Amino acid sequence: MHVAAAGRDERTGRSVAKKRIKRVAACFAALVLMFTEYWLLNFCAFPLFDAVSPWTREISAAAGGIGLIVMAIVARWKPGLLKKHLFPGIFATLVAGAILTLAGLYLDSFFVLAAGASVITIGISLAAVLVGVACMGLDLRTLGIGIAFAYFASYALRILFPLLPIEANLLLFVALPFVTLALCASSARPVLRQILAADPPADAAVTSPASYLPFVHQVFVTLIIFRFIYGYTLTFAETDRVPIFPLLALLPLGVYALVRLARKQPLDPDALFRVSILFSIAGFLVPSIAGTQNDLIASNLLSSGTGLFEILMYFVLVALAAKNVANALVVLTWGTAMASLGTIIGANFGRLANQYYHIDYGVIATVSACIVFGLVVYILATQRNFSFGDTIRKVEPAAPLSPSERPADFEQRCRLLSEAHGLTAREDEIFSLLAQGRNARFIQEKLVVSYNTVKTHVSHIYAKLDVHTHQELIDLVEGRHDTA
Repeated sequence: MHVAAAGRDERTGRSVAKKRIKRVAACFAALVLMFTEYWLLNFCAFPLFDAVSPWTREISAAAGGIGLIVMAIVARWKPGLLKKHLFPGIFATLVAGAILTLAGLYLDSFFVLAAGASVITIGISLAAVLVGVACMGLDLRTLGIGIAFAYFASYALRILFPLLPIEANLLLFVALPFVTLALCASSARPVLRQILAADPPADAAVTSPASYLPFVHQVFVTLIIFRFIYGYTLTFAETDRVPIFPLLALLPLGVYALVRLARKQPLDPDALFRVSILFSIAGFLVPSIAGTQNDLIASNLLSSGTGLFEILMYFVLVALAAKNVANALVVLTWGTAMASLGTIIGANFGRLANQYYHIDYGVIATVSACIVFGLVVYILATQRNFSFGDTIRKVEPAAPLSPSERPADFEQRCRLLSEAHGLTAREDEIFSLLAQGRNARFIQEKLVVSYNTVKTHVSHIYAKLDVHTHQELIDLVEGRHDTA
C-alpha cells in the first residue's frame, strides 16, 4: 500500500511539474510574440499605413490607447459587462481589424484602413493584457526571467524582418495576435473568471484602499514619463518613418537576461529602473557631448535603456496584478494605456525633433539636454519616496470578509467605539453598516448618498479608528483586534 501511494504521489508530482513547464513555456512564447508584434506594428504596419495616409498611424495609435482606457474604466466600475464577452470580443476585434486593414491597403482607402488599423490596434492591446493575466500564476523569479529572455528573444528576431518580403511581415503582423491569444487562453480563462466574479473594484476600493491602486498612482505616472523615452527612441533618426534597429543593444539585454537566470532572488525593479535610466540618460547626452551626428551610438544606448524599462514595466504590472487578483484587469489595462499614451507623446516629439536632424544638429543636442534635465528633476522630485518594490509589497490581497457570529452586545460595542473615537452622526451610521460587513455599494444605496461621499466618510472612519482595511474594522468591533 505504501509503495502504491508513493507511486501515485510521484505520478502526481510529475503531472504537476509538466503542467508548470507547459504553462511557463506558453507564457514565454506569448511574451515573445507580444513584444514582436509591437515591433512589427512600428517597423512594417505603420510605414504601410503612411503610404495611404500619415494620419492612419496617429488615429490607430490613439484608438489603441482610448480602447484600453475604456476597458480599464469598465473593469473598475462595471466588470460584469465583460463576463461572457471578453475573449470572444477580443477575437472578433482582431478578425474585423485584420480584414479591414488588409482591405484598406488593397483598396488604398483611407477610411477603410483607418477603421481597420484602429480596430486591430485595440485588439493587439487587449491581447497583450491577456498575456499579463496568463503570467500572473508564475512566481516572481520565473516571471522576471521569462520577461527578460522574452524581450531579448523578440529583439533578436528583429534581425530577420528586413530580410523578409514586406508581404510576409504584414501577414506576420496580422497573424501573431491570434497565436498569442491561443497560447495564453488556457491560463488566462480561470484567472479572468475569478477577476470578473469579484465585486467591482471601484466599490471594493472604498473599504479596502490598500488593495487597489488609484488611477493617479505614481506607478502609472512613471510609466507615462519613461515610456515617453521609448516613443522618442522609436522615431529618433528614423528613415522614411521606419525606426532604425540598434543591433548592439542586444548585448546589454542579453547580459541582463543571463544575470536574471543566474540569480536566485526575484527581479529587483528599483535596481533595474536605475540601470535603465543610466543607459537612457547616456543616450540623450551623446548629442550634447559629441556635438555631431552620432545617432548610432545614441540609439544603441537609448534602445538598451528603453528595453530594460520594458522588462521592468511588464514585470511591475503583472506583479501588482497578481497581488490583488480582483483588481488585476484594471491594473493591466490602465498601466498599458498609460504606457501607450507616453509612447504616442514621445514618438511625436521625436518626429518633431527630427525635422532639425539634418539642418542644425545643435537643436537635437539642446532638446536632448532638456530631456535629461527634465528626467533628473522628475526623479529628484518624485522618486526619493517612491519605490516599485515597495509598491508591490504594500498592495494587500483583497481577501473576503470573515465576520464571526455577531456578539450580543454588538450595537453597544459600535456605540462605545464611535463615541471613543469621535465619529460624527453620519460616520457613526456608516461605521455601523461597515461593522455588519456591508460594502460601499450597499451603503451608497441604503443612505442615498454619492460614491464619493461614502469614500470620504470611510476614509475618515479608518483614520479615526486607526484601521486600514474593512476586516480590521470588523475585528475591532468583535474584539479580535485586541487579541491578534
